[in-house]
Amino acid sequence: MLFGGVQSFAPGEVGARDPIRPLLAAIDRALTASVLAGEATSIALSIWGTLHGLVTLELAGALDAATAEAAFRSTIHATLRGWTTPEVFRSLREAELAP
Repeated sequence: MLFGGVQSFAPGEVGARDPIRPLLAAIDRALTASVLAGEATSIALSIWGTLHGLVTLELAGALDAATAEAAFRSTIHATLRGWTTPEVFRSLREAELAP
């Protein structure tokens, strides 16, 4: 609706062409290394959708440069933490809480 109407999107096509292919490749490496847990396409859509929203806000002028930078960093960290394996999540939390 935001861009002049409902856009067609077929989730089965994710990764069929750039720019999602590099993201899926990185997610596959993280899954293989047991850093992330889940299904690659779901993780990619989560990251892509979240960052797309922030980019839209920035392009619309709703975020100044400093706010956009802080939002991107905190949002990507939070999104990735949500997909981490329990072991990795614990180590991240411990590092965050360390003095």
